[in-house]
Amino acid sequence: KQWYQRRVAITAGILCFVCIATWRALAMETGDLNPYGPDFAVALIDPISTMRPQLWLGVIKNILLTPLTLYNVLKKHNIAAVGISVGAAIAWVAWIALLILEVVHIHHPTIKLKGIYSLAWVFYLGFASLVTVARAKIRDHYGINGNPIEDFFAAMLVYPAVMVQLETVSEKNGLAPMMPDSGREDNHLEMDVIDNKGNGAAMA
Repeated sequence: KQWYQRRVAITAGILCFVCIATWRALAMETGDLNPYGPDFAVALIDPISTMRPQLWLGVIKNILLTPLTLYNVLKKHNIAAVGISVGAAIAWVAWIALLILEVVHIHHPTIKLKGIYSLAWVFYLGFASLVTVARAKIRDHYGINGNPIEDFFAAMLVYPAVMVQLETVSEKNGLAPMMPDSGREDNHLEMDVIDNKGNGAAMA
């Protein structure tokens, strides 16, 4: 039964990402969302899909040190950091500790801790919520497209990758390449200027 519940939970998480991706694609297609606007320097999937050891090390580090990273990132952006980082640390430690107690109960049934894992996941959701708050604040700071629901599911499913995003966001400074349309217009304008100069020289 527990195995079935885990499969349902994983499938639900994947479907949430699919729904958000579909909404984003439709918003870009209809012009409601600018695909060339500010963005994170690192995508959530980059640590898996790219051969960049520094991203791998960042993910491994943030499996254990997310509260410290939260503090450093938020402080760097002049955002209140102590409350979020301390709360995240307490929630993360409680999550791990309660899961360990569940394992102890499995091997020593005489210790009355049945179902303690449920409380562990409550603390994990609290931890993910605090990471969500941090990601939303950083997005607002740089004007990056997104929404709190997307932030929450990213934090809940791949929080180490989220922390890599927050650590590296300043590398891009919230900037994105110029939209191709405006670039083409500039090129046409430059060509018109050159043509006019050429015609003027020929007439002279």
